[in-house]
Amino acid sequence: MFAKFLQYIFPVTKLTGLKKAFREKRCPACLNIHTEKGLCESCLSTIKPKPENICIVCGNKLNSPDAISLPCITCQTVPRNFSRLYFLGLHEGLLRDMLLGWKFNNQYGYDTVFQQFISRSCADIPETNRPDLTIPVPLHPSRLRERGFNQSLILARFASSATGAKLSAKALIRTRKTIPQTKLSGSARRKNLHTAFVAAPSLVKNKKILLVDDVYTTGSTVDECARTLLEAGAERVEVLTLSRALI
Repeated sequence: MFAKFLQYIFPVTKLTGLKKAFREKRCPACLNIHTEKGLCESCLSTIKPKPENICIVCGNKLNSPDAISLPCITCQTVPRNFSRLYFLGLHEGLLRDMLLGWKFNNQYGYDTVFQQFISRSCADIPETNRPDLTIPVPLHPSRLRERGFNQSLILARFASSATGAKLSAKALIRTRKTIPQTKLSGSARRKNLHTAFVAAPSLVKNKKILLVDDVYTTGSTVDECARTLLEAGAERVEVLTLSRALI
């Protein structure tokens, strides 16, 4: 019926062009037509990949390439509650713009791109570290109502599909609304998040967990989440994000 309605309004030539336009694949960033789903080669080339010489725990740059299999001095001095960080690229340029547009400006056309990016990062997980459970960093219910969706949950679904690990959005919940982390310094971020999360021991005990968020900045949020999960009996917590803000 809809096709007949279009035929009534548009001449045949215009209708053919309209159908073709819907079938065409376009880059969600620049909107240019190309042959594959996701970003075009031109936009993809602007994504800054993670540096080669980084700490495997926090992703900080290392001065010596010989230390890439070890935690950096900072992580050795003050150990994190999570064991490893996986991420695709630096939180700059197009990757940063896509994430901000997705989270705050209702730009929902990046799902395919982010799914591809998450799958690529999951491929870096060693077989011995394969997770049993995938958990998103939770939003407080009031923040969820404001935004309308939890971006970490969507990314966690992609990670669950890529790794085969079960997804649980109930294993970790946020019980206290906190000040947005972007407005705070490092020490204030940690204090802001203390006791903000609760984990379900029945779901996480003896599990290797992949904790998923969109951006890693200081690591305060995922570290507090990891602490909560370990105290609830988790065997190990690793972190996966789309981007890493090098500060």
